[in-house]
Amino acid sequence: MTENFKTTIGLEIHVQLATKSKMFCRCDNNADNAKPNTLVCPVCLGLPGALPVANKTAIEWTFKTGLALNCKIPEIAKFDRKHYFYPDLPKGYQISQYDEPFCKNGHLEIDGEKIRINRIHLEEDAGKLLHKNGKSLVDLNRAGTPLMEIVTEPDITTPVMAGDFLRKLQKIVRDVVEVSEASMEKGHLRCDANVSVTRNGEQGTGNKERMSQIIEIKNLNSFRFVEKALIKAVEKLQSEYEKWPAKMTKETWGYNSDTDSIFLQRAKEEAADYRYFPEPDLPLVKSAEFDLENLRNSAKETHEEVKLRLEKIGISPQFANILASDKTKQSLFNHCHNLAGDEYAGEIAKAIVQNTFLGLKDYPDELITVIFKNIGKYPRNVLLKIVGQMLEGSTFDEAKKTVEAEGGDSVEAIIDKIISDNPAEVERYRNGDAKLLGFFVGQTMRETKGSADPQVINRILKERL
Repeated sequence: MTENFKTTIGLEIHVQLATKSKMFCRCDNNADNAKPNTLVCPVCLGLPGALPVANKTAIEWTFKTGLALNCKIPEIAKFDRKHYFYPDLPKGYQISQYDEPFCKNGHLEIDGEKIRINRIHLEEDAGKLLHKNGKSLVDLNRAGTPLMEIVTEPDITTPVMAGDFLRKLQKIVRDVVEVSEASMEKGHLRCDANVSVTRNGEQGTGNKERMSQIIEIKNLNSFRFVEKALIKAVEKLQSEYEKWPAKMTKETWGYNSDTDSIFLQRAKEEAADYRYFPEPDLPLVKSAEFDLENLRNSAKETHEEVKLRLEKIGISPQFANILASDKTKQSLFNHCHNLAGDEYAGEIAKAIVQNTFLGLKDYPDELITVIFKNIGKYPRNVLLKIVGQMLEGSTFDEAKKTVEAEGGDSVEAIIDKIISDNPAEVERYRNGDAKLLGFFVGQTMRETKGSADPQVINRILKERL
């Protein structure tokens, strides 16, 4: 890729909602381990006379996602029929939304850049084709699954930014609004990427920049593949820029991860090709009939909000970022923090991130409290021995005596001995030679073999001196 071109990328992201039932029927929506064609009924099979009923939870979750992505919620939304013919689409059309979606005009910031979201609409998924031994088989378990489509404006300028956008979006739908597992490997989150390039400063007709054709890359199922496929598409568009016709065209391409290459699939259909018209069997949806404020308030904290909250109680930005990024570690931190309090927040974060205490998540509350209220008083290796004794049934006092008898002194005891052994340095420090604090810290770190927390050592030394 060269710097002489401007890249324009827009994404269409499909998110499979984790509702209990499908979008327009009562069939089980979890098809991960089900036998093919066992989670079906007359509605999702498209049999004559079967009528759809919209899944209220799926609509609520779409509103909830839109609010988390700063979208406006229109007063009225409707469902439409989108016609196309695939072997895994039983009805010959898909119930989707065309001109009146549930959410419009949102945005999501990536590294200070605002990526606009054109719309979020709700539709049903198609089934799945399985190709084996030269035959194609159809599994309709997934047909009718609620599928939320999030469409960005073409505000993304690099393949890396596209990957970052998807990673942040995944965290929001999985951890903030909790509407989907959002696993790309399982197909719960799928992405189509549209990309074009324009040579810097080059004008087309009508004072508009001349641009290449648009390449749409379909069904990308990993963040890395999104970035690699877009890199290949940009290289192709730039290298063949002079060949593109004056009239802009659009093609659909696929990505082969084995060969790291893209391949042409077909010319892109336009809206007219799908023959949209309003779904006659479903009524209009009025947003006033939903408690939008409650949906907004039910969302969890975003990554940035969690990180800021943790930093405010004294956790380093590095550890705060790790805890905010990992839901399991974050939950464990919250539990330990509630038991031990703000004073030990930094030690708790460090212990969890570095996995100092194996099995911490399974420890009883009493032991967790003991650990973190004594973590600054003992070198780490000594405290680990005490914890080991307690896991075998000893009380804290019993474990402490046993370990101390084996030579496992507390940090306080080690500091008291160092102060006692260096009276001249103590006197100089007390007379104003503040640099000597470093001497005492160094002596303590040596005696504890570097396993004690320097901040704790500093605090105890200042108290003693």
